[in-house]
Amino acid sequence: MFETESSKAKAKMRVTLRKDADLDIDFYYHRQFKIYREPYLIWDRETWKAILSTCDVYWIEVDGRCTGDVVLEQKGRETTYIVDFSLLPEYQGKGVGKAALEKVKHMGKKLVAVTRKETLNFFLKSGFVLKKRLRNYYNPGVDGYFIILSTQKVESDR
Repeated sequence: MFETESSKAKAKMRVTLRKDADLDIDFYYHRQFKIYREPYLIWDRETWKAILSTCDVYWIEVDGRCTGDVVLEQKGRETTYIVDFSLLPEYQGKGVGKAALEKVKHMGKKLVAVTRKETLNFFLKSGFVLKKRLRNYYNPGVDGYFIILSTQKVESDR
């Protein structure tokens, strides 16, 4: 459990990750429309069904309210892949994502992800390193960025 002080509200928020034990495809399918504006980021129900059957899903909660999610997939014994890391717009820019990511950083030896240009700096400021630009990854003209958590950062945090 993490507590973070919002720079805007100056009130302490309790940010937690809670594993979703009752995965509901429709909940995640509909929730993504509140988070993403770009149609190429919207997954259909079949994609959600596949993701939820192979990944671990954690709710990002603020004071007990679900404000976003983290979807993780184990890739072998050592690597954890961040499939999705999302927050509702009204919780972005308030330290919630940073607090949640600190917890995620310790959920695998090697943490990797592909992210968009819009969220790349968030991850870089959090200790990730850009390894490769993936041209047209999301859509024609929309690149992805393969990132990995710097092992020196994780080791120094432990």
